[in-house]
Amino acid sequence: MKKNIYDMLNEVEIDLNEYDIEDFSDIEKAKIKKNFKKSIRNKNTLYKKGAIIASIAILSIGLVGSNLGNQVWACANTIVYDIASHLGIEKSLDEYKTVIDKSITNNGITIKLNEVILDKDELIISSIRKYSEKIGEDSLPITADIYINGKEVSDACGGGSRKIDEYTVEDIMSYDLEENDFSGDLNIKAVFSNARINGKTKKGRWVFEFKTNGDELKLDTKEISLNNTFTLENGQNIILEKYTSNNLGQKIYYSKTPKGTDYDMVLRGHDDLGNKIEFYASRETASNGIFKLTTIHGNLNENAKILTLTPYAVKFPEKSGRMSNDFKKVGKEFTIDLSK
Repeated sequence: MKKNIYDMLNEVEIDLNEYDIEDFSDIEKAKIKKNFKKSIRNKNTLYKKGAIIASIAILSIGLVGSNLGNQVWACANTIVYDIASHLGIEKSLDEYKTVIDKSITNNGITIKLNEVILDKDELIISSIRKYSEKIGEDSLPITADIYINGKEVSDACGGGSRKIDEYTVEDIMSYDLEENDFSGDLNIKAVFSNARINGKTKKGRWVFEFKTNGDELKLDTKEISLNNTFTLENGQNIILEKYTSNNLGQKIYYSKTPKGTDYDMVLRGHDDLGNKIEFYASRETASNGIFKLTTIHGNLNENAKILTLTPYAVKFPEKSGRMSNDFKKVGKEFTIDLSK
């Protein structure tokens, strides 16, 4: 049976005080994930999706429901509706995004889809939620089931929220797609259902249908084949297969043998210009996953030619409790030649 995501919140221990204020712009992607990922170990796809939704809820409680969150977003100067600004991306994404600009109201809640970007294996959606009552600290995000050409393809999601006023919240959510070979014009359906606000669940459905196309971004994505392997303490081999880069950011794809999800991992290092860089484990299944470059330290310098990285890992706790940040080196330093 699918586990209720609000019950799962009780399984996750999180302390926002352990994070520096400047980290919050990328915190959900690079920090909070460590504190909830233990809840999705050895579970089925539906449970994984629920746990990831729960992690977004935690982030929103931390940001939307506190003065700290307001300070963070005020300092970030994030532009409403703009995916690039929200994600800390300095390059323009205008040629890759589809503007939706459609609103649906149901049971006192209006959801407006602003714009979307399809990046091969993820769909990024910018939206606004407006409530008929003031938003409390436990008002959780509403996430969507994503269908492409009639088939449900979303199995996990992540992102962040910011409070615009006492009734309105902006969300930027990234939905992982089960298939990653989409091309041409695609028929997309995003189905939002039910909302948690002020301790109550409001029934409802907000269904958006639109077309988008990720071919232009795919053409502008650089790929570099990798052949690097490191071994975790449990004997599991992590095989780094390819590096990709486009205006949305940089990723490293990996596979695992044997299968399993016992560790959180990061790749830490620097570029040839001396800039600090870190890739965090953004998405993971039992057999593969993706590292993404965090923007906590800024975007990748466009003049960088060499990335030098070292893998680190920490085991997920066997029982509920605080996630350890005691990452240990698990492999040798390696380089990625960006000039290829």
